[in-house]
Amino acid sequence: MNVVWRKEWINEYESPWSVFEKLALVNLTDRNEILKVFGSTHVKNIKHHIGDNQRELLQLNGFNVERLHQTLDFNLQEHNNKNIQSLITPFSELYSSWEHWFHPNLHWCSQCMEGGFHSWLHQFRLFDECVFHDLKLNHVCPGCRSAVPFLLSNRQLEHAFQCKCGHAFANFHVSSWNEWRSPDQMNPDVLRWLQANQASMMTSNMQSKWIIHAEHCNLKRLVKEPPEEIKVFHSDDSLHRGDYFSNRFQKELLRVISGTVQRVVERLFQDSLQNHQHCITQLMELRKSNEAIEFPEICPYAYAYIFWRKSILKEENFYGYNSLRTTLISDAEPLIIRDLLEYFSDQVVSYQMKILQRLDARILSWILEKLVLQFSENFFCTWLEIAGKRSKEISVPSWQEIEKMRDQSFPSVAFKYNFDESSSSSSIEYYHLSKIESTLNKFECPYQHESAKGDIQSMISYMPQKVAMLIMNNPSDENKMLQKTVETYVKKLNF
Repeated sequence: MNVVWRKEWINEYESPWSVFEKLALVNLTDRNEILKVFGSTHVKNIKHHIGDNQRELLQLNGFNVERLHQTLDFNLQEHNNKNIQSLITPFSELYSSWEHWFHPNLHWCSQCMEGGFHSWLHQFRLFDECVFHDLKLNHVCPGCRSAVPFLLSNRQLEHAFQCKCGHAFANFHVSSWNEWRSPDQMNPDVLRWLQANQASMMTSNMQSKWIIHAEHCNLKRLVKEPPEEIKVFHSDDSLHRGDYFSNRFQKELLRVISGTVQRVVERLFQDSLQNHQHCITQLMELRKSNEAIEFPEICPYAYAYIFWRKSILKEENFYGYNSLRTTLISDAEPLIIRDLLEYFSDQVVSYQMKILQRLDARILSWILEKLVLQFSENFFCTWLEIAGKRSKEISVPSWQEIEKMRDQSFPSVAFKYNFDESSSSSSIEYYHLSKIESTLNKFECPYQHESAKGDIQSMISYMPQKVAMLIMNNPSDENKMLQKTVETYVKKLNF
């Protein structure tokens, strides 16, 4: 293959994806042919299916990088490494591999793509907007809504810059190379961040550490905004690493986490749920006026609270527990985010052991409180978003949908842990990088008239256990029909 190429067609911060698309366009070839020409010896010896591992664009492991360098007159692997390191250097110890930081499917800016340009900054998980144009990044084809793998692959692509469905990400002809261009300027805050990272790549600062989660951090806001809070911790009697795994210490962490959820419950009952406690009682105790009628309309606020609680604690049933705040979360924890809490805990503990060789439980508790408090409030707002429609339908989302709600609700945050060796003190900078708009007063409750509380108080509870006892004492057709009605209603609201 006689390759047509100019090294000027590769721009700063550009990813190999658009480099190879341009290569395919000007040489009238496809991606498999490019891989055959520039593949490593191992790839060229594969006679049948070449897997995704050989097509990856992060480290170019399936490529003969020397031949790429020679043909393109440009060191694409070095270019990759420089760009990736400038993005992840402050967070490099958080994950063991680069894959955690980059989307497996293509993310792109439609305006950048018009210039034949796709950037590593589009692919980086910590950005959801283009840092050049402030546009929301695309992650599926606008034509067929399919994802495009971030690989050198024909799987979802037809001609260069074109989806298999026919949608063109950019309209170029073979002679359109003079239209290729990189964006004029980058967000200045992000640019300063990248330049500072490039300057510090050769140094390691053991006295501070960023603690973030790749799925829950907005770097564009992080580099712009000051911390929401800074907490200083002076040295005290610390614990050994082994204490972290002890039952006593884990119970203490559980107490902190449970207490934080309880604080959210208290706030809700003092604020948005203050006038809906009778509604919660009605739904939680499955009350209605008599056995012959349907269950009454569900208050959206009662719906949101009861299913928020059931999902956050992964409880088996939505009915039957004490819904009022005095004995609500005594020994429970938000199991739905246990994996995320464990991730942040592990990062805090590993850093403390590295710099102190001991554990300061106060810092860990403070960080977990921030996460649980913000998540619990966000998660309630997310439940309230769907409560109006779902309460009228008498339906609940599936667990798969609830897990998406959980991911939407987990706060976009960052913590910067600083240690001052001279004073043996630590400070934690807390950055809250996303806000969920409150919908707490969005719906009308059907039970706010004066007689509503009395009406609900006089209703009869038809919880499954109670109805089962009725049948044991009197297995009449009426009671059996009642049991079937209750079971049907409960089934509609179970997940």
